[in-house]
Amino acid sequence: MKPEFKKQFSEMAEKISYKYWIVFAAIASLLFGILLFIYLEQEPEKPAPAYSGEKTTIIVAATDIAPRTLIQSNMLTTREIPVELAPEDAITDVKDIVGKPARIQILRDDFITDRKVLMDIKMAGFTGLIPPDCRAISVGINDVTGISGFAKPGDYVDVMVVSGSGNDARITSNIILQNILLLAINRTPMNSQRNVVTPPANNEGNSGSNNNNSSNSVLPSQTTQPASSAMATATLAVSPRDAMELIAAAQSGTIYLVLRPYKPRDTFTTTTEYTKVTNKATTPQNGKQPAPAAGGSAPPAQAAPAPAQSYGSVEVIRGTTVTREGA
Repeated sequence: MKPEFKKQFSEMAEKISYKYWIVFAAIASLLFGILLFIYLEQEPEKPAPAYSGEKTTIIVAATDIAPRTLIQSNMLTTREIPVELAPEDAITDVKDIVGKPARIQILRDDFITDRKVLMDIKMAGFTGLIPPDCRAISVGINDVTGISGFAKPGDYVDVMVVSGSGNDARITSNIILQNILLLAINRTPMNSQRNVVTPPANNEGNSGSNNNNSSNSVLPSQTTQPASSAMATATLAVSPRDAMELIAAAQSGTIYLVLRPYKPRDTFTTTTEYTKVTNKATTPQNGKQPAPAAGGSAPPAQAAPAPAQSYGSVEVIRGTTVTREGA
């Protein structure tokens, strides 16, 4: 039977031309595509969610809350929903978020979650680093007055003001603030130097070509100078009254930051003032009178010492020359 069936099938296949085979394949492909499309369009039946019947109370917004707004109790309300529908980080106690700022826009009837509220005030950025009873204020410093850049944000410093200069008769230093939090500083340690290129002096005897070559190359004689005189700023956290005192002191003298140790032996020092009296204002330097101040009158000239008197001498006149001779 099998050999006869194969023979009959081969004879029938030979009678079908190649064109009919192509038409048959196209029809079969079309039918397969239609069946596949119908299968994909059918939505699988979703099983109905099974609720255990347990409910939980969560906090929702009773009104729209703008970003950075401190959340108050009248902005919130409670709602009971099935446990299966409650977010994992949903807030369930009003006390946990009252007085804390909203991170994003919270619409009415939205669930209150940890991701929508700044649970840690430091997450608010730089303003979150400022203590609640303080204000941030910046003062100018350099490598000397700013502890060579070794003070870092988070350290505590004392603030000293020095009034007077080398030409004054009295130089006074006062510690006006103690145990002050340093919020930010934009200085690096003193050993981090910047290169300051000093161009070589032009020699008159050199040709123009030599001068051009020397100006475009770095010579060994060019030195690097530390940026000790470059101004920077230090931002401190102080009370509003201390901020006014600090600004007034900065106008009358030079501000110095005094870095405190990690665990100081004494939290506050009672000796906060030091005065040094000098005689530079009364003693002329190099035997010269001090220059008069701008817009002021010249200091009174000191009388020249009278010449010593001579006795028993004779004044002799020789032409235009006058001399004194004798004992």
